[in-house]
Amino acid sequence: MTLDTQAFANTQAHLEEVAATLKRGGIAILPTDTVYDLGCSIKHPETIQRIFRMKERPTDQSLPMLVSRPEVAMEIADFRDQDLDTLKKIWPGPWTLITKSRVALAPGLKSPLDGTVALRCPDHGLALEILRKSGDTLAVSSANFSGSVSPIRFDEIPDDLLAKVDNAIDAGPCPLGGETAIARIEGKRVRIIRSGCVSKEEVARVEALLVQMIQA
Repeated sequence: MTLDTQAFANTQAHLEEVAATLKRGGIAILPTDTVYDLGCSIKHPETIQRIFRMKERPTDQSLPMLVSRPEVAMEIADFRDQDLDTLKKIWPGPWTLITKSRVALAPGLKSPLDGTVALRCPDHGLALEILRKSGDTLAVSSANFSGSVSPIRFDEIPDDLLAKVDNAIDAGPCPLGGETAIARIEGKRVRIIRSGCVSKEEVARVEALLVQMIQA
């Protein structure tokens, strides 16, 4: 694909094109509040595997998923109805939550070791609109080759990677400019895997919310 900057312009028409690309089984690069991601529909198993090959990502490292709203996460992960209020206090935001899956998913979306999934609802209007228009859930991975720095600006995405995707959208720098925080729910325990771009105060707030949620 061409690397003409205008081809990636942040316009409504191009946003519709990106969503259509994702719905029909293509791979697109899209911005989030933290970094630029490669994304594809979870309904196309062959495209999920294409992301693994494209990134040279180990197949035992399942892909996270972005959801358009917390309610969608409730359909995928082993959350209870009463957990929704807590999730709405965390999402949209820079938090990836890892917990057990409650549904069958395509290979690459669920950990082969323990059946967990990693979910996030990004706090980015354009990303959320793309999610809503493309099916509410996308499998994602940062738009870089495995082991390299995640891009927070469009011009930091490797040209070799851009050449392999079906569409992309440039929305300027990602507002938070860093990795997500990651929290893992393990039974009645919460483990903070990574604080990412989140402040210590915010980590403490979310950890407390999650502990309260799982112990309720």
